[in-house]
Amino acid sequence: MYQNSGLPDFVFENKLSQKENAVLQIVLQNWPISALEIAEHLREAPFSREQRKKLSTKYSYYLKKLVEKKLVLSKRVGNALVVWPLRVEKYRAIETILQEAP
Repeated sequence: MYQNSGLPDFVFENKLSQKENAVLQIVLQNWPISALEIAEHLREAPFSREQRKKLSTKYSYYLKKLVEKKLVLSKRVGNALVVWPLRVEKYRAIETILQEAP
């Protein structure tokens, strides 16, 4: 782990593209978040339904790549793909263990 960040070393060894890294930083700061919310953070506001679908597809692609690299977890909520950092699940597991401890 690089500098106790909770992220795998390959994140800091340029194994992520610039866009993937930007999306990951937004997810880490604003979780849970969907693809369209990421587009809004990157100032790509959709003006039409077609543009909304295009942006959703574009950022869902990057989110799925981050899921495959085990940096974020995802869940479908309706038609939206919602993601949150993997370390949040680790915190949840630690909290459960501490609550069950005598």
